[in-house]
Amino acid sequence: MEVYREILPNSYLLILANEHASATETQLTAALRLASRSGKPSIWVDCSHLQHLPLSSLRVLLRYYRRLRARKVALVLCHLGAAAHQLLAKLPTASCPPVVPSLLDAERYCQHAHPLVASRRLVS
Repeated sequence: MEVYREILPNSYLLILANEHASATETQLTAALRLASRSGKPSIWVDCSHLQHLPLSSLRVLLRYYRRLRARKVALVLCHLGAAAHQLLAKLPTASCPPVVPSLLDAERYCQHAHPLVASRRLVS
C-alpha cells in the first residue's frame, strides 16, 4: 500500500493506494503519526484507490481513531470498500470512525456535525 499525503486548509488528507509493497501497516502508521502531529482538526482517509483494505491496516485506523478522538481530532474514512464496511459493522458504533461516501461528505461532516460528540457512522 502506498500512502499519499495532502495538507488542506482545515484537514489532513491521506490517500491509500494499492502497491505491491508488504509494509502496509508501517507506512500507514507513519502517515497517521505525521497527520496527527499536523495540528489539523480532522484527518480524512480516502480509500477509493484500494481494491481492498487489509485487516492489519483497518486495525491501525481503529487504534488511531481512539487516540485522535481523545485529542479531539476527527478521523473520517471515505470511499471504504464493502468488505471493510462489513468488518466495521460488526464492531460497536462508538469504537469506529465515521464512514462517508466522498471527500465532500467528509468536509460537510467535519463542518456541520461534531464527530466527537455524536459518534456515528454515515453509510452511502
